[in-house]
Amino acid sequence: MKPLKDVRPDPQEVLDLEPEQLAPDVLHCLSGTTEPNIKRAIIAKHLASDYHESLQHEIAHAIQEALGWLFAQCLLGASPYDQDLIFLTRRGKKVAADYKAELEQEKEESESKK
Repeated sequence: MKPLKDVRPDPQEVLDLEPEQLAPDVLHCLSGTTEPNIKRAIIAKHLASDYHESLQHEIAHAIQEALGWLFAQCLLGASPYDQDLIFLTRRGKKVAADYKAELEQEKEESESKK
């Protein structure tokens, strides 16, 4: 998994975002894994672990809310073989690829302005 902190370095920003605003960042982080299935219970804790210890609990809750939104949008699904595992749906992979391209374009534009 890619670190959430690479996309959203400011922990307060993570906490201020609505689930649907944080969800693309979470999806982007999940899309970076080589594992076809990810253990659901570790995602929020893992993505929150790069932030200061005093904020990890709150950030993990915000990430969990974003995961709920991703499930509701059918961008993530539960494995049919093990309900503790999740996977990026076909739609989720497309949305993650589009978001990655958008991030790369923003990065190129900001570098060209320097």
